[in-house]
Amino acid sequence: MKRAVSVALAGAVLGGVTIAGTSSAQATGALRCDDTGTKIAIIDKKTVWVPTNIHSDWAKPGVKITYRKDKTGTWTATGSATKGAEAGAIIAKASTSFGVSLSKSWSKSDTWSYSATVKKKKGKTKARLMMFHEAKSFTAHKYRVKAGKGGACQTETIYKKPGVTPVKANSNTWGLQYS
Repeated sequence: MKRAVSVALAGAVLGGVTIAGTSSAQATGALRCDDTGTKIAIIDKKTVWVPTNIHSDWAKPGVKITYRKDKTGTWTATGSATKGAEAGAIIAKASTSFGVSLSKSWSKSDTWSYSATVKKKKGKTKARLMMFHEAKSFTAHKYRVKAGKGGACQTETIYKKPGVTPVKANSNTWGLQYS
């Protein structure tokens, strides 16, 4: 029975009949590039914590820093991928790729209140309390897909631009920034 089925399939393929969604071109090994055009991919993705404008004064090791202030925390996207005419489309694509809402900038008004003790750290003489905001780092890879020799798809890089953009949510952490 197996032999009869394989003979029937071979005959159908050689006869140009489409079986189970396979075209005769695919069945005979010929390649065809159907997905051509210009595309943007988000690559080299990672979560980073960027320093904001909310921080205490500097203090020496052994000092306990207490910070309490009514202030608006802000941070703005950086990198060439977040500038220019395609920035909005790139940030939207990155938002989808990371599965989190991103924007060109973040701001939040609040009363910030934290404290920490500056520890001794080799090669450092001072530290300050710093609020860090969650951001996403990535590379926007713009490329063109075209049919090459024999119909196979070929890609050509147009550019690779880095970007770091803040999450829209109020996702912050506090830490000591040493100098």
